[in-house]
Amino acid sequence: MKKLSIIGTVAYDSIKSPHGERERILGGSASFSSIAASLFNESHIVSIVGQDFESKYLDFFNERGINTTGIEIADGNTFHWSGYYEKDMAEAFTLQTDLNVLLAFNPVVPEHCKDSGIVFCANIDPVLQKQAIEQFQNPELVILDTMNFWIEHSKDALLEVLKLVDILIVNDGEARQLTGESNIVNALDALIQLGPKRVIVKKGEHGSIMYDGISHFTCPALPIRNLIDPTGAGDSFAGAFAGYLSSSNSRTEQDFRKAVAFGSIVSAHTVQGFSFDALNKLTLPAVHEQLLAIHNLSSI
Repeated sequence: MKKLSIIGTVAYDSIKSPHGERERILGGSASFSSIAASLFNESHIVSIVGQDFESKYLDFFNERGINTTGIEIADGNTFHWSGYYEKDMAEAFTLQTDLNVLLAFNPVVPEHCKDSGIVFCANIDPVLQKQAIEQFQNPELVILDTMNFWIEHSKDALLEVLKLVDILIVNDGEARQLTGESNIVNALDALIQLGPKRVIVKKGEHGSIMYDGISHFTCPALPIRNLIDPTGAGDSFAGAFAGYLSSSNSRTEQDFRKAVAFGSIVSAHTVQGFSFDALNKLTLPAVHEQLLAIHNLSSI
């Protein structure tokens, strides 16, 4: 087992989809990724919330084996995102973003986390990602996620932090936006040139592609009949990926491929409920059982 630290947002989400509406439910990139990772290993969150953040959610994290001592409780309100999905739920439409205490977020990694073997920087400002990464003592793997907003508005800072990253996780649109390549295979090569040793491109219902500069691996997505809320799917994918690797003592190609498959499985469960309604019911034995389903989807 390797110690796993996750840097990102802990937030409130207000979401409307064709399947219902929820106000101020638990969300945030660090929340989804740490809950997903907790299926495999304990993790440590570095984040910030406001005085309005309910203690029941901290209890929820702790019950899942997530260390919350790195979550700062600041004066003000917790980061809040409000949005909706239309019928195909292929894209989230933002109604309102209240950054609140996130504006003052200055990630401070607790001393007991600085020796973490695996560090996952979930989606936040790349300046803060770099600031956090530099506080760790020679981690074995640094994994990073980002989004279209930072690619558009903070590309120089993002390119700087990518030099410190071992594994980059993005979706296909972000891969094209970051590299300027319309062909995803060419985009993978271009991403490797930016610094990461390995790149994973998420393609939603069409699965994902992993590339290490030499070989490609394509993993299918689990077919889903009951898509309720896509929020947090990508964060859950990355959290499960990092969580599995932190639980494994080897770093073979098979380990990385299994990590991608576990990410696919866990993210498929996340989207079948609002917030953590579905993910919280998922167990590790069920995840391992569905690894066979992933294998059967692609076996010839």
